[in-house]
Amino acid sequence: MKKFKFISAIALTMVMASCDNFDLPNPPGQTNPEPDGVFENSGIQLAQGEAAINLIDANKANENVKVATITELVNFPVEYELEVLMEVAGDESFNKATTINTTIVDNNIMVNPDVFNGAIQEVMTKKPGTYEVYARYLAYAVRENSRLRLGGLDAYFAAGSKYSVTTLDPTEVFEDTYYLVPCDAAGNLNYGKALKMNNTNSSVSVYDNPEFAVKLNIEESQAAGDGYLFKIAPQSAVAAANADGVYGCKPANDLSGKLEVGAAPGGIKIFGPILVTINLENKGYTLSYALENLWPLSGPTQNNPANALLLYTNDYITYTGVSVLQKAYILAGQPDKTGPVIFKQDPDDEPVVSEDGFSQTGLLTAASTGSTLRTPNNSSGLFWINANIILNTYEVHFLEKLSVIGNGNGWDLATAVELTHSKDYHVWTATDVKIDGEFKINANGAWTISFSGTKIADTTGEHVYQINKQDGGENLNAPTGVYDVTVDFSTMPYILTLKSK
Repeated sequence: MKKFKFISAIALTMVMASCDNFDLPNPPGQTNPEPDGVFENSGIQLAQGEAAINLIDANKANENVKVATITELVNFPVEYELEVLMEVAGDESFNKATTINTTIVDNNIMVNPDVFNGAIQEVMTKKPGTYEVYARYLAYAVRENSRLRLGGLDAYFAAGSKYSVTTLDPTEVFEDTYYLVPCDAAGNLNYGKALKMNNTNSSVSVYDNPEFAVKLNIEESQAAGDGYLFKIAPQSAVAAANADGVYGCKPANDLSGKLEVGAAPGGIKIFGPILVTINLENKGYTLSYALENLWPLSGPTQNNPANALLLYTNDYITYTGVSVLQKAYILAGQPDKTGPVIFKQDPDDEPVVSEDGFSQTGLLTAASTGSTLRTPNNSSGLFWINANIILNTYEVHFLEKLSVIGNGNGWDLATAVELTHSKDYHVWTATDVKIDGEFKINANGAWTISFSGTKIADTTGEHVYQINKQDGGENLNAPTGVYDVTVDFSTMPYILTLKSK
């Protein structure tokens, strides 16, 4: 390690205000401050501190953690103070990163454990555990309102820093599974009829998405009086058949309220297919109607919904499928453009269009203030749609062209055989396509959208597959040969047929 060098003629004050002791779960990060200028000639060098950091131990000891050491500082501007910021990320790309304050004590760069924990939660996950965390450092010379970035605008120090960090324990422990449990007016639980709830985004930790939902059918007689009574129980309570950690309800109205351990049962006073949604973080619950499909209504299908290609769901949360859109559209909860459930564009959200112009993401609203949804770049044709009516998010992808790609053309996107669509975009075909084992249906000559699936029995001698959007899923497979290819989106599941030539 290099000796820390001082230049006696330079007044160097290595003092900063200590970080605020933020409360869990997620103290905020900060953006990199804009410097007034740069001081490229300053010779500051940093070395990474201990690679293994336990924030739990540091927090119990009421101590900051040492993340780096200043090993050299020369040519530092006179009458300025040194400030070092830590940029934290979950991988080496730093595409998703946040910047936090540090303190300098005896040449050591120190970080508040709560602040470090909050940065990890912001860029990686709120789930407690031990994670590989990447860091790099920015240095500034600061005097009153003047800031000079040391080394230049793109200068980072100890840029290869990588830590194994054990994060702080959560303020509240969430379980992975929760149940809606019917009960009587006294709160006695009927675990024999408990219904498992689905996480509304099971691809992430429950700490990152603490929302669960379940669909149930309520008869008119069950909704009478106090309604269908229920509580919410974690897996541990269901397994032990006890009431530990079981939530009752404190209703704000007939459709929503707060969850509270030990509270009285909630009551469902509406009947039909009902979706019960809970959020463990804000302790809220809501009741809504469970929709079997969403109708993307656009152009002619607004007045003739029977011709619309529908979105389908397995959980009454996420609805997916292909549909034909003409620039403007709505997502209806029934085959009626004036019906009670209509999803539109959230007026407070600005949709984001991808660089290639094929994809768009945004937020939905069922409120009357919503505006008509628009396709990316006002395109018209066939689209893949994914809508989450609990998170109120949507993504729409324009399928400008579909192609057959696979072993038959060496998986070369440039030479994939394009399919030709019917006038209504429901059926896509290609003739004399060479297939040699594995293949897929590719969209737009890229890998954002592709279709794969499962082969099904067929008595005509043709090869028939049920397909769906499966990015990264298993490939289709067929004997080597030349085929006419048909993709039919008019039925669900979608059907791909190969007819031998």
